[in-house]
Amino acid sequence: MTSRTAFADTRLLMLNPITPGAGRGPLLRWLGWLVIANTLVLSLVAARYLDVGDLSAGLVARTFGVTMFLAHFLSVALIPMLPVMLLALLWPQRHVIAPLAWLINFALTCLLLVDTLVFQQYRFHLNGALVSLFFSGASEETFEFSSMMKVQAGLLGLAVAVAHWALAWGVWRYLVARRAPRRIAGFATTAGCIVLLLGTNVFHAWADATGQGSVTRQTRLLPGYEPLTAKGFLEEQGFDVADSTWGGAEAIDGSVDYPREPLATSAPKDKKNIVFIVIDSWRFDAMNEKVTPNIARFAENNQRFMNHYSGGNATRMGMFSLFYGIPGTYWHSMLQTNTRPVLVSRLLDLSYEFGIFRSAPLSSPEFHRTIFSGMSHLRMESEGHDSPARDIDANRDFIDYLKQRDPASDKPFFGMVFHDSPHAYDLPDDAPRPFQPSWDSINYLTLDEDTDPTGLHNLYRNSVHFVDRLVGETLDELEAQGLMDDTIVVVTGDHGQEFNDLDQNYWGHNGNFSRYQTKVPMIVHWPGRTEPGKRVERLTSSFDVAPTLLDHVLGVDNAYSATSVGHDLFKSADRLPLVMAKYRGHAAMTEDGFVAFHPFGPVEALDADYRPREGGPSPQVIQSTLDQMQRFRKTD
Repeated sequence: MTSRTAFADTRLLMLNPITPGAGRGPLLRWLGWLVIANTLVLSLVAARYLDVGDLSAGLVARTFGVTMFLAHFLSVALIPMLPVMLLALLWPQRHVIAPLAWLINFALTCLLLVDTLVFQQYRFHLNGALVSLFFSGASEETFEFSSMMKVQAGLLGLAVAVAHWALAWGVWRYLVARRAPRRIAGFATTAGCIVLLLGTNVFHAWADATGQGSVTRQTRLLPGYEPLTAKGFLEEQGFDVADSTWGGAEAIDGSVDYPREPLATSAPKDKKNIVFIVIDSWRFDAMNEKVTPNIARFAENNQRFMNHYSGGNATRMGMFSLFYGIPGTYWHSMLQTNTRPVLVSRLLDLSYEFGIFRSAPLSSPEFHRTIFSGMSHLRMESEGHDSPARDIDANRDFIDYLKQRDPASDKPFFGMVFHDSPHAYDLPDDAPRPFQPSWDSINYLTLDEDTDPTGLHNLYRNSVHFVDRLVGETLDELEAQGLMDDTIVVVTGDHGQEFNDLDQNYWGHNGNFSRYQTKVPMIVHWPGRTEPGKRVERLTSSFDVAPTLLDHVLGVDNAYSATSVGHDLFKSADRLPLVMAKYRGHAAMTEDGFVAFHPFGPVEALDADYRPREGGPSPQVIQSTLDQMQRFRKTD
């Protein structure tokens, strides 16, 4: 009878590692220790990321890197298990709790294994785009799985399933064998986990604020890891914060292959000056005779691109697309490696002088470590207590720069003036306010779907109207200096601005990629190339600007695809899908609307008004987007 009972218990353990009669207390302790065990398992699996990315050298950075793995995967193991713990508390049924816990841990491990494989191949983590492409009809064109590979994958999945059953059994045996000290060990381990989670976040916030780039760069190695930062808060409290100074040949998410081939260059026949005038948050319909009379007059005598889109819906990515000509999904890699755009490097090679005048600090975003990386004597900030004052200061300094240049100098110059007031919905107290009724300021907490946008929209247009006066002064000075015949002038915006135009409670920017947040004015003065008064209706983008200048002005003979995803600004081309980015996430503009690639969750097909559309995302669009995201990376 005893042998039969033992045999029956063994069969039960094969089906469920938890012995009969276990109440909610033992079940909860088992789940807690199972989380700890799975944290170690996931951390070991994640070591595969180190095949293509290394932890930083140095005791402090390396210690953070190791604890980063443990803290992140403690969160990954714990969060999905919390509902199971709640269920065990309310309904302690071992035949329900044990399979659920096993299934969650099995799924997490399999997903992590797949993500490590994706990261090794593409240098970015598993996302909705890859999942959608895998389940689409075009998956066989992208993913080639041999019969042997399928068998191996099946065997690996079986091994993971058995291993997690064995892990569950082992944890339960540990609790049964160590009944006396289990509470003390549990309390100590829980306290250690809290210290680990809080410690890594606080330390990362300190490292970010003090410029410890060797620490902070490691965080992009792990999927979905978003540690604490407090730089903005500390700045508001009066503390001095630093910019990360790490730079190396390889980013944590893969070596940058930019440009894709050595530049083939020839001496330019005519070194023209180049001036970028950029207005922050300048949307396409805020360029007309009423809002911007000075720029409108300039546009009448030059070439205007009527269907022009930025490469992002925020300053960071909009400016990135303008200077680099590649999607903003490469921003972090360029920042980590301090890689400046080919456009700027070529200007330096040709001994151009630089006059960079930005209203907002050049370090926010980190343009001094990306666009203008490695350049000395940069003008880092403007003087003034608000955006309008800083705009006036930047504009005045640029005009002084033009006046002080030696007219006899044979050195061409690259100038940039970047105005910020429309972003802040601000203008001087004594500036004209032709658009009424207008708010005096903005309170973001009052904005909702029922807010009448008229007053805010008019405040914005009044701010753009103020900046137009400054731009007019700059254009007048270029004319007075006799520079227009030898200078290319580009007047544009970094991104747009929305006022609930879609009736979906979107305000400002960085919310969606619709025309209100990404379509911007583009006016070009190019002696000998632009046609006065011409209006170009076809699609163009900020990706086109840098390669066009490299080709027609700076003597770069490579194909455009070597340095950008753009095309000749003055020629028709198939520019879709157009990949637009924000700090986290991106979208592809298509003929039918948009395909939104969220940081987490599935890919979403949207129409031109950013509403879900039938048919789902096209596999071809997903494939093209992934190709553009991978084109400038070394993956071998």
